[in-house]
Amino acid sequence: MAKQRIRHLFPGSNTAAGFVGFYSDLRGQAQRTVILKGGPGVGKSTLMRAVGERYEKLGEGVDYAFCSGDPDSLDAVFVPARGFLILDGTAPHVVDPALPGARDGILNLGTCLDEKQLASQQEEIRALTQSISARFAQAYRCLSAALSLRQDAAAVYALALGDKGMRDMEKQILSFLPGGPEGSEAHCFAQAITCRGVLQEIDSITADGALCIDAPWGFDASPALAAALSSARLQNAARRVYHDPLDASGIAHLEVSGLLVTTAVLLDAPSVAPDLDRDILRGEAQRLAFDKAVFDLTMNQAVEALADAKRLHDSLERYYIDAMDYRRLEEMKGELLEHLP
Repeated sequence: MAKQRIRHLFPGSNTAAGFVGFYSDLRGQAQRTVILKGGPGVGKSTLMRAVGERYEKLGEGVDYAFCSGDPDSLDAVFVPARGFLILDGTAPHVVDPALPGARDGILNLGTCLDEKQLASQQEEIRALTQSISARFAQAYRCLSAALSLRQDAAAVYALALGDKGMRDMEKQILSFLPGGPEGSEAHCFAQAITCRGVLQEIDSITADGALCIDAPWGFDASPALAAALSSARLQNAARRVYHDPLDASGIAHLEVSGLLVTTAVLLDAPSVAPDLDRDILRGEAQRLAFDKAVFDLTMNQAVEALADAKRLHDSLERYYIDAMDYRRLEEMKGELLEHLP
């Protein structure tokens, strides 16, 4: 019997380029999708959690996809063995059915709202919505500055490693990759930049083993991981790409046929370390220290802005919570759980 896997993922992250999500990739893995609609605080996350718990009790593996804006909430729940996906289809990741009725269904929790009550509060709701957008824009500017600093540090480490050092490192990683059954490719985040900082649950995504890339802050391991991904694609091995939460074009972790190659620190896992020129690092020590110190400051400012956005969002939710018919919501929840595939 296959081991039950309960993974905690992020389908989207607040990045230096703004919010980036892989919701289309998540939908591409599904054979049946239920898209939830409705305003903030109407119970979408609670409903998705109930679905996940139902399948867990049946012994099924479940992927819980958390929200980077509110890491206590869910954006989606996916049951791989059944190809069943339920997800939040509201902003900032608006999702609509690709094959309405045939494959995708909509459950509109907004029908439980007292629209007349909300209409009388639309000016307050609009003001809060605009303030939330402004806080996110502030966070993204800070994250853009933070990425520039990290890239400056990466340039130093690239010089200290050299082309040969990178090729040697790539060869070491490739030597660890297992052969395995053919499979598909999936994309998401294992970490996200949130109102509580950079959150991750790397332990939940490890499968049959792990290989750590032991490198200092600022070192860009993405090229080595991209080389491993290219090799896995040539073999058509099952692979899952976990993107860099600050720069979604990069790779932070890569799972190939059950082996997780990660930039995180995991105890008792073998590791690969870049062979860096110490003379170059000593000569650039002040530059690297500056990059790290200012990076930390800008990241802290970004998190503060995201925390302000979360506080404002909590105030916005209050209007919708007060306008909900929770008896009707419980009826809709019961109907959904009764007809799960």
